Amino acid sequence: MQRYKYIYGPVLSRRLGRSLGVDVIPFKTCSYDCVYCLLGRTTRHTTEVREYVPAEDVLDELARKLAEDRPDAISFAGSGEPTLNSRLGEIISGIKAMTDVPVVVFTNSSLLWMPEVRAGLAGADIVSPSLDAVLPDSAEAVNRLAPGLDVEKIFGGLQTFCREFRGRIWLEVLLAAGINDRPQDIEAIAKAVARLDNIECTQLNTVVRPPAEKHVGAVGRRGLERIAARLPGRVEIIAPFFGRAEETHSRNKIGPDDVAGLVERHPSTLEGIAEGLDSGIEETAEIVRRLVSEGVLVETDRDGKAFYIVPHPDGAED
Repeated sequence: MQRYKYIYGPVLSRRLGRSLGVDVIPFKTCSYDCVYCLLGRTTRHTTEVREYVPAEDVLDELARKLAEDRPDAISFAGSGEPTLNSRLGEIISGIKAMTDVPVVVFTNSSLLWMPEVRAGLAGADIVSPSLDAVLPDSAEAVNRLAPGLDVEKIFGGLQTFCREFRGRIWLEVLLAAGINDRPQDIEAIAKAVARLDNIECTQLNTVVRPPAEKHVGAVGRRGLERIAARLPGRVEIIAPFFGRAEETHSRNKIGPDDVAGLVERHPSTLEGIAEGLDSGIEETAEIVRRLVSEGVLVETDRDGKAFYIVPHPDGAED
């Protein structure tokens, strides 16, 4: 089945509207090995910044996609840490030359101490850096840092980035129950947030999809509300709790490529796929059944809910 190699969606996002995803890193190439990662364990644990995928090919795919569809945002996330790509800044500049659609980058913040990484992000409209832990033991427990990284270096880079960046900054904090949500963790995070300039808001998240480690669980809604009250500035809870009513779908026409492209980066329930692609549940279910029968998707169970994933071979490929 032929799909776009570097882009997916648009995916319906409560924060961004219809967001076209851009993936500029090979599968599970990351400077962290987060215990909650929905894509499983990191297979290439690295801080090496280089051209992992060709910038020209990414821009070619984007140009073709934008010729047929205008999303509300273009977001860099996907299979690994996007700031590991040394040409991220060039790709952002290339997007700006072809469209005025806002560019958003989701980053784990680990490489912001590098001037070249901060320069690459300068052209983005919105950057969402993460800060899951400030205490060294908690950072190692939840994020499992690549060799050479430590919380002091990472937070220093985040401070510098927030001081320099001229776009919008949405700080994300993802909490896993019993790992980085202890009172001392929240106190340390609150003090750290207070030391960051130009933060538009802090967004609280938790584990909602099958995590890399099965023992990792979610912080409940009331727990997140109590934590939100302890953090400075504007705080939003963005965790998508199951059973919550969402906005009415416009029921887009979708195909197998759309479903597989979404699930490859975001393992989801049937309802989550339909929500993400803004499609009808019956149409989505039919496509999912077909992809499962073809071996493109695999069904897995988490807390009694059926999630769908795209199986990947062990190891990372360039």
